[in-house]
Amino acid sequence: MKTKQLHYLFVLIWYPITILHFIFGNYTDDEFILGIVFYSITAFIYVGLVYLFNVSEVGEKIVTWILTFISLILIIGCFMTLNKVPEIDFLLKIIL
Repeated sequence: MKTKQLHYLFVLIWYPITILHFIFGNYTDDEFILGIVFYSITAFIYVGLVYLFNVSEVGEKIVTWILTFISLILIIGCFMTLNKVPEIDFLLKIIL
């Protein structure tokens, strides 16, 4: 099995299980809709990136840059969140 097929298989298993989780979970209507929309968009982006990565070398570079950008956003968001906790802010001042 190729890696590309493994990624598609992952989505085919992961997506219905997640949808069932929201259907049978104890969620409000707003949480249910937001959860379904979020995981649908995430699955679409994931499949798109897998496809783009396997199309050509340019696709590989684009996916690499997109993942780098997403990683930087997550790292910056993590530090912004940590700065809102007083104890961690004190430790960050000592370390940095």
